[in-house]
Amino acid sequence: MTDSHSRVEERVTVPCPYHLAQGYLDDSVRDRASSREGESLKLRLPMLGAELTKNVVVTFSPGKDPMHFDRPWRLQWTPENGGPYPDFVGQLTVRADEDYSSCILELLGEYRPPGGVLGAAFDRAVGRHIASATGQALLQEIAAAMVDRYWRDESAKGARS
Repeated sequence: MTDSHSRVEERVTVPCPYHLAQGYLDDSVRDRASSREGESLKLRLPMLGAELTKNVVVTFSPGKDPMHFDRPWRLQWTPENGGPYPDFVGQLTVRADEDYSSCILELLGEYRPPGGVLGAAFDRAVGRHIASATGQALLQEIAAAMVDRYWRDESAKGARS
């Protein structure tokens, strides 16, 4: 990574067993990965009681884990209709947690702040915080869908018993 890029490293604990969470993540992005044009996604950033949103075009593709343990997904997004927003390239991965009943959903990646020197200064002052909050909001949204599916599956098992 060069000095002109900023790094995003965000994680959230998900109350869903790792072995199930991997499949839930795979299912949620597999259909999206098959779209060559990408999918429009609204990124949400809660700020001071309001919500900033920006539509981005997201593309997913299978990633590689050299240890063959996790099944990461590469993702990249670019803002719809341009503007002073960066493109992002990264990886979304479910990792095992210390507890069998939970896992870690992780987003790692980087972006180049737009706007040259002024953009880099903005990124150091504010932009990195926006990128972090945006990454957390995205992870929370994905985690909520995973937990919802987990509870539906668990409820269905109980109904069959």
